[in-house]
Amino acid sequence: MKNFPIKSLAVAASFACAGAVLAGSIGGTDATAPKYAVEALSASTPISVASVTYTMGIARASATGSTAAQDFTILVTPSSGATFDPASCDAILPGVAGSGTATISIKRKSAAECAYQVAVTSPMTAASTTITMARLTFATHTLNVAGNTAAVTLNLWDANETSRIDNAAALSRTVAISASSLGLTATADTYTVADVNYAVSGVAKPLLGFVAGANGGTGVDDTVTVAKAKFSIVNNTVTAQVAAGNASYAYAGGALAVTVAGNFTGVSGGTVTQGNGTTALGTPPTVAINSAKTSATFSIAVADIGLAGTTTDYSLNLTADGTTSLGTSRVFGVSATAAPTTGAAVTLAGSTTWWTWSANAIQLMSPYMSTDTGTGVLTRFFFTNAGTTAASYSASCIAETGVTATAGTAAAGASLSPGLTVIKATDLCSFSTGIRGAVTFTINAPAANIKGIYNLGFNGNASSFLPLTRPYGAQTTGANASVE
Repeated sequence: MKNFPIKSLAVAASFACAGAVLAGSIGGTDATAPKYAVEALSASTPISVASVTYTMGIARASATGSTAAQDFTILVTPSSGATFDPASCDAILPGVAGSGTATISIKRKSAAECAYQVAVTSPMTAASTTITMARLTFATHTLNVAGNTAAVTLNLWDANETSRIDNAAALSRTVAISASSLGLTATADTYTVADVNYAVSGVAKPLLGFVAGANGGTGVDDTVTVAKAKFSIVNNTVTAQVAAGNASYAYAGGALAVTVAGNFTGVSGGTVTQGNGTTALGTPPTVAINSAKTSATFSIAVADIGLAGTTTDYSLNLTADGTTSLGTSRVFGVSATAAPTTGAAVTLAGSTTWWTWSANAIQLMSPYMSTDTGTGVLTRFFFTNAGTTAASYSASCIAETGVTATAGTAAAGASLSPGLTVIKATDLCSFSTGIRGAVTFTINAPAANIKGIYNLGFNGNASSFLPLTRPYGAQTTGANASVE
């Protein structure tokens, strides 16, 4: 014969004798539990949670003559990973409403449970009697992580705690949900274009400025010298936690620290504005670009973040320095960190592919070229143009320190015809000393149309072929390049 624990037998006997549907219930739903701002919480920030109302599913009699009252015990326990402040167990005792009355007293209290003795003083009617558990305080919890929850579990036992009443198992209700009060949204912006036709006072400066125009309806328009992109800060409607009570929560502490990762080569500086890129913030942020030109940081003050339940748009505006090529492809990501007055910093993910720059041209380069004119020496560039029209280009030679490079007849005003074009290195440039240097071609054509190699050979001997690299191809940080 199988052995059963005494309590299990008592529980089974209680259910068998009751002959009634056990239908006690907890009011509300888990989804409607109050939300608490994770920015204001640590794992030990006291949380005074919402009250919980239990509706009796069975009747409980009061004492009549020699028949004792059907008194019972309510055990309230915290969810896993949480503890109660024992002092809150009887700070305000549970209350009975509807039909019936009872005297409720504290039976036990600890970090792990609040136990109440319910002495029935007038009959309780099923579905008509409610017992409201007063607001309990969680001393510890896991609400310091966004999305976590805290719950209370109710067990109803007879007065001796030997058998359950009203339900075959415990009932639980979520009483708190943690959520970030702030959110960062960054809709993809692919409208910034470096301009191969950019000029200053009639002097061509290819890819040193931008194509001006509307950014696809985003409301932030690039100019010929400033590129702009929009991101937004959402201030969610949540309930704050202040000591053991609740208060309206908009944003706690410090400022929002924003980081933009990408390639800032050719950028002299930046500003941050509101809305359409022209409205100044109350506290204008300082945009700091690091020395490696791989990231920019700035802070948005609390006063410049909208109230709870609102979304505020911002524009990052980057100014070209006018002396360094902006390349043909860059990708910027944006993220932020909330600086709370309590608890750990909260990261707002944003987007790693927020802002993509392109160009109405491409660039190809060779880190080495020679203008050797010796007998039998071949030093030249081969280009294939898969397009149906000629692609104009310009070439800029780079010399070693102390050496001057002078443009040749093929450096500007020339084009790559459909098919194959061969350009002699000596037609691109010459050097004041020596015969070696580097060259960058800026070509007004779609990237997929143009391929190029550098050839250094000797008649009757082996030749070397060096594929031209795209210095800004798919580049996001540093000086990485893809080979073309």
